[in-house]
Amino acid sequence: MKFIIKGSIMFGKEKRSFKKEIEASSQNLAVHKLYSLFGSLNGVPRSKISIESVEVIK
Repeated sequence: MKFIIKGSIMFGKEKRSFKKEIEASSQNLAVHKLYSLFGSLNGVPRSKISIESVEVIK
């Protein structure tokens, strides 16, 4: 399944919105992949990522 995850991420004092499409077998796994992706690419801890919605793409 594919999910669209919307939220915001803090870079220092700057807050940026994001919308990311993730493929995963469950909603929880999609959220975990998103945290891992932002952490590895940007060095951002999970506490700086705020998820507003998770939607399934049909």
